[in-house]
Amino acid sequence: MTTSRPKGYRNYSADGTYWTVRKVGKVYWVVRINPASAGYAWEEVWGGYQVAGAAGGAAAQLAYGQAMRDAQSAISGSLHEALASIGLGVEKPSKPAVPPAEAPRGTQDDEEFDDDAA
Repeated sequence: MTTSRPKGYRNYSADGTYWTVRKVGKVYWVVRINPASAGYAWEEVWGGYQVAGAAGGAAAQLAYGQAMRDAQSAISGSLHEALASIGLGVEKPSKPAVPPAEAPRGTQDDEEFDDDAA
């Protein structure tokens, strides 16, 4: 997380960047800002709008989407750690007996599994 912001400011995303609007001339630009960089550099540009409200709405939607992805990632990581801590973690499967290099090149000899086969 970014620590260069004054006390009281919040990080709106896991990486410390945030979506906002910057007016240049007559265009309202929707940009992702990195406050850790000198001069609050534009990390990403979504696009420009002629109306401030449209740009603000787009920035809000992008921020919400970024927050959802960040939250899902954090929750997923916590869930996997919790499951592993009680012995329900998923380990990597064992190496296959036949290496991938020996896989057939065609599918004409494929066989369907019977319902009884397991």
